Amino acid sequence: MTEQKKTEQKQPTDAVKSYGWLGNTLSIAISLAIGVGGLYIYYHGQQQNAALKAENVALQQEIASLTQRQSADKQNFDAKFQELETSLQQTNSQSQRLDSSIAELQDRVSAFSNTDIENWRLAQASSLVKMAGRKVWSEQDITTAIALLKDADQNLAEMDDPSLLYARKAIMADIDSLSKIKQIDLDGIILMLNQLSNQVDNLHLANKIEQAASEKANDHGITASLSDWRQNLSNSWHSFMDNFITITPRDNSKEPLLAPNQGVYLRENIRSKLLIAAQAIPRHQVKIYQGALEDVQSWVKAYFDTSYPEAENFLNNVVSLQKRPLSIDVPEQLNSQPILAELVRKRIYNLPNSKQSQIGSQSEIQPEAQSQPSTGTTDQAKISVGES
Repeated sequence: MTEQKKTEQKQPTDAVKSYGWLGNTLSIAISLAIGVGGLYIYYHGQQQNAALKAENVALQQEIASLTQRQSADKQNFDAKFQELETSLQQTNSQSQRLDSSIAELQDRVSAFSNTDIENWRLAQASSLVKMAGRKVWSEQDITTAIALLKDADQNLAEMDDPSLLYARKAIMADIDSLSKIKQIDLDGIILMLNQLSNQVDNLHLANKIEQAASEKANDHGITASLSDWRQNLSNSWHSFMDNFITITPRDNSKEPLLAPNQGVYLRENIRSKLLIAAQAIPRHQVKIYQGALEDVQSWVKAYFDTSYPEAENFLNNVVSLQKRPLSIDVPEQLNSQPILAELVRKRIYNLPNSKQSQIGSQSEIQPEAQSQPSTGTTDQAKISVGES
């Protein structure tokens, strides 16, 4: 029993000892494992910390570099922005200067254009008045002269210049004075002369020259029949003798008689004189006109039989045309012509007052006085170019 108890007591003690050694071993192993693990973890943590520190340092350096680069970029951007701002300001100021220069140029061009247009209208009005004067004094064409004066007044009206009112009043006074002139129908006179030229063939020569010639031609006619050969031979002989020797009865006329074939030339000479008279009408050549009609009248009386109604009517028309005047009473001067000439001298050419137009230049100083047409320049004078 005791041995069993001893044996039983020894067995648990040995078991306890074996278990205790094993536990210690395990404990030591576990401790060693924990220590090795802790060392590994510590070492690994230190490596990671070192790597993280290195990465952190690299990141800090990179951040610093980026910060420096960003600062440099910002400075560059600020400098470029400042340059752009300065350039924009310069561009704006230059654009303003260009705008002002363009506006100034436009004003100058507009001023020049307006001045040129006004000068052109004034010069055209003066030229139209001069042309009207030539129409009045050279051609006595009153209708065209009035139309030209109206065109000149229209040019002055388009200028819209109150200082030109006195010039327009002078033009209106000239139009009024020309409208009162009684015109001559020169075209009607020319038509009458042409009608007389067509009537020349209806006139009969004096002493029955044409009638005798025609009767002789009829008496000595030659037929186509062979049986009339004796009569044809006789007619031929008499025709030859009549043409070889012509005997015309002489009356008391002082003019030499014409040969039977000279009547054609006489009629053509009369037509030529009528044409000369017609051409002298538009030139107002009174002496040429009257001389041509006198020649026509004398030739008709001398060489044609005035007992026929055709010749009598022809001579009556010639006498009537001789009494028709070719010239009209026109003013010696247009009131508006010296006024416009002086305006052109002063406004366009900037010339001093001329001696011949001092009276006209006073109208700008006293326009009210010039607005009344002077009576001294409206005296009528008969113009005859042919007589001059």
